[in-house]
Amino acid sequence: MLRASLSMLVPSLLTTAALLAQGCPGPGTFWKRDSLPVAPTGLTSVGVVAGMCEGESAGVVFEMPANMAVQRITQVVAPWGHAFGTPGFTAALDIEIYDGVTFNGAVVNMGTLVFSLSSQATSNMQVSTHGLNTFDMTPYNVVVGTAPGTGSPAVRRFAVCFRCDLNALPDTCNNGTGQANFFTDATTLVGLQCNPAITPQRTSVIEIQGQGWRDPALATVSGLPLCPLYYRGVFCIRCCTEDAFPAFYTTFANGCPSSIGTAHLIPATQPRVGTTLFVIVNNLPMNLGLMLTGTSNATSGFGPLPANMTAFGLTNCLLHVSPDFLTTLVGGGFSSSYSLTIPNNNGLLGVQLFQQPFAFDTPLNPFGGALGDAATLQIGS
Repeated sequence: MLRASLSMLVPSLLTTAALLAQGCPGPGTFWKRDSLPVAPTGLTSVGVVAGMCEGESAGVVFEMPANMAVQRITQVVAPWGHAFGTPGFTAALDIEIYDGVTFNGAVVNMGTLVFSLSSQATSNMQVSTHGLNTFDMTPYNVVVGTAPGTGSPAVRRFAVCFRCDLNALPDTCNNGTGQANFFTDATTLVGLQCNPAITPQRTSVIEIQGQGWRDPALATVSGLPLCPLYYRGVFCIRCCTEDAFPAFYTTFANGCPSSIGTAHLIPATQPRVGTTLFVIVNNLPMNLGLMLTGTSNATSGFGPLPANMTAFGLTNCLLHVSPDFLTTLVGGGFSSSYSLTIPNNNGLLGVQLFQQPFAFDTPLNPFGGALGDAATLQIGS
């Protein structure tokens, strides 16, 4: 279809026997733009795009809500079908993820290629007819949503695409017999004009040899529009994501007690870009302390961590963080608050710091104080 000739969209049936996709395996966000159920049951009609050739790609563009955090892709779903619903016909696909997709009519600017399975893992995704084939993306740490949004209001887009490297039935492309290929959610032809309710613009994308990436709702080949005779509907390409850089502030080690107990770190807010982190530090006998902030909880100027500080007069106290930065804590009622302003810079996403308070308590030991609990903070969105 897309290389040299056009082939009609071929109706087919998606059967439960070959169905592999059942939504997401864990918590997170499930993305799809097709009209099929998350887990189809019984016989479900789909449309096999008969003429897509080896080397060409199918994709779906997803739009992120304005307030959504940057996402990490955990699973992708590739639709691979046979015109007669016959199982067992295989293909090898490359997975390509793009961040920052924009549109200019039929032309699609795919933005930054943030992942290619063949390049980064030197392998392919093996798929077979007839169903929704899943692939675990968790080993690859693929992050989307970092590109700035476009338009007004600004929209952030990313695309999940599959390039057909090897089709066990390549005649699908060569003579248009319409056997094994990608499928969409539409089979019924409604009128001779492209129906935007069935084939919405800025949703599916295809890579046409000699043209590049195009919106199939608007694209033409040899002067003929693809939609609705040769392409209609939405590719049944799906994915799962989770927050790539969740903001958290978590205690990871216990401190040693002062005369009124161990100083605890109690986050009042979470460390997010463009905000201020507030932490309450309690059990300060003299209403005075220090916040030790470091870039490591494994090593410091005192050697490997944790480090026993008895030799320095802090009897039976362990240092758990590298004391790279010291902030004075002054409070009342045996507690104090600590604040850290975090710039609105996505380059800080995922940065981890480690904190541990020191509570002044002059009569407690030769050094005159105690080290409280230690915590890890991760800057998120």
